[in-house]
This record gives sequence, structure tokens and C-alpha cells, in this order.
Amino acid sequence: MQQTEKYWNLINRIVLAAVIAMAGVGVVLAFAPKVRQFQSYQGRCSQLQQQIDITVAAEKELKEKQQRFKTDPQFVEKVAHEVGYARKNEIIFHFPEETGVE
Repeated sequence: MQQTEKYWNLINRIVLAAVIAMAGVGVVLAFAPKVRQFQSYQGRCSQLQQQIDITVAAEKELKEKQQRFKTDPQFVEKVAHEVGYARKNEIIFHFPEETGVE
């Protein structure tokens, strides 16, 4: 009888270890896709944050230019000349850029 109890105890321990191992594997298999999905979301979040930072910087630059347009007449004239506008009786010369050295 003592021998039989030893075998049953051994079998119970083996079964318990197998159940625990299968539960552990099940937990890992259940959460592995979620971990990959979370990492994917973090990468996308990082990309979007970079786009937000770029957009905010561009907005800041445009607001600064807008303010300069309101307060700086020299800046307005400079920008107007860059896009081809001129005052009456004013001549603007455009020089072509040299592309090659001869």
C-alpha cells in the first residue's frame, strides 16, 4: 500500500507540473499577439508624434511670418520681390543660375 501511494503521489506531481506548464504556455501564447500589437501601436504612436512635432513647428513658423507681415513692411516688400511683384517704376532683374562650368 505504501508503494502504491508513492506512485500516486509521483503521478499527481507529474500531472500537476504538466498542467502548470501547459497553463504557462497557454498564457504566453494568449498574450504574445497582444504584446506584438502593443509594440506596433507604440511604433505608430511614435511616428504620429513626429508628424505632430513637424506640423507644430511649421505652424509656429507660419504664425511668425504672419506676425512679420503685419508689423514689418521691409519683410513684406522682400517677399513680394521674391514672388515677382514690383512697385510702379521699379525694375526687377532675374539672373539665371549657372548650371555648369565651362
